[in-house]
Amino acid sequence: MPRLSDIQGRIASMGELLSIVGAMRSLAGMRVQEAQRALPGIRRYAGAMEAGIAGALMLMERQAPGLPARDGRRVLIVCMAEHGFVAGFNERIAEAAEAELKQRDLLFVVGSRGTSLLFERGREAAWTEPMATRLAAAPATAERLAKELYARIARGEVARVEVMFGRHRQGRQPAMERRLLLPLDAATLGKGRTRQAPLSNLKPEALFEKLAAEYVFALLTEACVESIASENAARFAAMQSACDNVSKKLEQLQGQARQARQEEITTELVDLVTGCEAMRGRGLLPG
Repeated sequence: MPRLSDIQGRIASMGELLSIVGAMRSLAGMRVQEAQRALPGIRRYAGAMEAGIAGALMLMERQAPGLPARDGRRVLIVCMAEHGFVAGFNERIAEAAEAELKQRDLLFVVGSRGTSLLFERGREAAWTEPMATRLAAAPATAERLAKELYARIARGEVARVEVMFGRHRQGRQPAMERRLLLPLDAATLGKGRTRQAPLSNLKPEALFEKLAAEYVFALLTEACVESIASENAARFAAMQSACDNVSKKLEQLQGQARQARQEEITTELVDLVTGCEAMRGRGLLPG
């Protein structure tokens, strides 16, 4: 049995660890709720842009133009975790991405931990970007991603853009979702068309380009925010499991401490009785 002082030291360390894990769990839960509150507004904005694009197409009297790619390739954007303690979250997304990747595809990875994991699995990314760790940073991440895409599109390198991310589901594993970004899906856009063409002072082509850029930006932002929610939900579950394990270990240590304390008391009493008997045998104490 370890000494009581050693056990008490371990109890103190476990208590500190429990506080840290609990704080990480609370922070992850807060980030999930923060992302979930923002998603409806992002989706409404994307819906408004979609309706605007449908109106611009009516002014143009033709379908959405394709990408000006001569020998373009598909870009697959994969949204993954930026930090650790997410259990198998990155592994599931990596497996889903590898099942979709073709030889000529360009891989864009958002998320440092995910980038490292895919590199270890032999998948080198053509472009990487850290994933936003807070909701407020998601639009900036989406903007940098869109800027890189448009630069490659302008050079004729890209013919198709898809994004893959984990969609958060309460109490369950995130659903792996793959969405087409470019070229715009004319069939989907047609569902939101109005009966009457809108009034506009811009040329239809210029209006379409501006609305399309905002629409793609909204979809990229939604993917980032969904990934933030899924990453933090996975971290919350991992920290909850860690809290349970640390609490059980703490209970075991506290039980050992009580046992060690009782053994020390018993040892002291035995020593006291033995000492008294020895002194009595020498006549130092009355019989």
